[in-house]
Amino acid sequence: MKIINIILRVVLCLLILTPILGAIGIFPAPTPDLYNTPEAFAFINMLFMNGYVLYIMALVFAVCIVLIIMNRMALASLLIAPIVVNIVSFHAFLDGGLFTSGASLAIVLLVLNIYFLWQSRAQYKSLWNKA
Repeated sequence: MKIINIILRVVLCLLILTPILGAIGIFPAPTPDLYNTPEAFAFINMLFMNGYVLYIMALVFAVCIVLIIMNRMALASLLIAPIVVNIVSFHAFLDGGLFTSGASLAIVLLVLNIYFLWQSRAQYKSLWNKA
């Protein structure tokens, strides 16, 4: 079980590394043929033109990679959860649905995040207690 957990952590790190590489310009800018609808491309193009959302997301993902390396999986899973929900929602509502080729990595990211959130659920109990 420990080996599977390590493999899943590595896969998660590799998945969240891709937006970081995109933010620093290693990947080319998005093109309309990457998306299923013109609305999806317009939304992504707006994010790239604006820039700050892309950089904030990359910063959060970089912090999460460091947290995963430091064995703070519970905090890393909690930090990336809102971003993962937004990525999956983008594909579900703007990019033609969850059964498109572009949504496959988003689904994998969602499943991995849910797995690690569930695995760390005992550590979150104190968040629900009143102060």
